Amino acid sequence: MAFDIIDAMVEGFDRTRQRNGLLLVAIFAVLAVGNAAVTRSTLGPMGAGGEPASGLLAVVAGLLSIVLAVASLVATIVALRTFVSEETETIPREFVSQNIGLVALNTFVGAIAFALVVAIGTVFLILPGLFLLVSLYYWAVFVAVEDQNFVRAFRSSWTLTRGNRLRLFGLGVAVLIVGLAVNAAVGLPALLFGGVVGLVLTQVAGAAVTVYALATTARAYEQLRHLDRPIETDRQPDVAGTPA
Repeated sequence: MAFDIIDAMVEGFDRTRQRNGLLLVAIFAVLAVGNAAVTRSTLGPMGAGGEPASGLLAVVAGLLSIVLAVASLVATIVALRTFVSEETETIPREFVSQNIGLVALNTFVGAIAFALVVAIGTVFLILPGLFLLVSLYYWAVFVAVEDQNFVRAFRSSWTLTRGNRLRLFGLGVAVLIVGLAVNAAVGLPALLFGGVVGLVLTQVAGAAVTVYALATTARAYEQLRHLDRPIETDRQPDVAGTPA
């Protein structure tokens, strides 16, 4: 049985528009708006004289940026756990608390390693970079859901994507096109309104695209797991709502 791009995209959309998906959109939107506000307060002019942000304000803004970045990382982990599971109405507490510190650390370090590997592949030729991008893309799901370290997650993603990499590349392109279309549709109204309204519109649209991408990734992961070939996992059976 071959991987179905349309099924993954439709399931991703369905999960995004359900209660948990909308809640996650709201969370990501708040985090994005907060980060944009912090950035503006730091880089924008201060007062009538147009002076830059003071040293104290810059330090506070930097600390807030770190807090928001950590919160966004945790939200990403929770989103992946939620969308892989069958939970659509409420997010179980375990999805937020289970090994969250270690998982977040693995996700952070893994993201750096993933970016470096793909960048190195791209330096030599674009195709190796794209191949590595698709082959290792699902590592974050293995870290968030299977509680694997990022090195093992890379190997698991390599195995999971074997035989379906061209279709998975097509899925990535399709999701990218959807994201560009949404941002383009919101771009004009945001430009017309400008100011705070424009900022909020663009950040909400970005949050919706982010959640849709995460939902599609999770549903593609589930579809790949249930193809004919078995995949060995370390899925934690005590996570509520997570299929065995």
